[in-house]
Amino acid sequence: MCVGSFRQSGNHPFRHTCSLLLHHWFCNLLSTHYLNDIMSLFRAVVRAPLRAGLLRSVAARPAAARMYSTHEELSDADFDAKWKAYFADETLDEHAIRRGLNDLFAHDLVPEPVILEQALRACRRVNDFSTCVRVFEGVKDKSPDDETYNYVVGQLKPVIEELQLTLPEELGFH
Repeated sequence: MCVGSFRQSGNHPFRHTCSLLLHHWFCNLLSTHYLNDIMSLFRAVVRAPLRAGLLRSVAARPAAARMYSTHEELSDADFDAKWKAYFADETLDEHAIRRGLNDLFAHDLVPEPVILEQALRACRRVNDFSTCVRVFEGVKDKSPDDETYNYVVGQLKPVIEELQLTLPEELGFH
């Protein structure tokens, strides 16, 4: 639509002519002839600094340095306190609990029984039995040997009985 003083009138005499001109101009802009001209101009603009030696080619660039996170490592006590506080949060739903467990098991360690106790209590609070079983499966996967797994299960035995949980072995999974 043409912009001008006749904008409010619906039957402007040049309205149809303006829209046809805009349509014709836009179609010509997108035609291959103009597109080829635009691409050749773009190539010339990109290649000119390379030819002049102002930019180095990609092959001549040094490898980029890896940028690591700048946050400091948590001590063992702080790590345990962080995860105990996370799972002790009464507002967590089952999705947040699973996300926290995924983050916890992503670390290269077997979580401490005190953390797992809070995680199991959180799962039981939202009645998510399957995630309780998955906690034990995660511990078994992370444990370097059966002795470590049995130690963690032994430490959690009072919680398992209190919350009436079932181990994967009792369900026939392992």
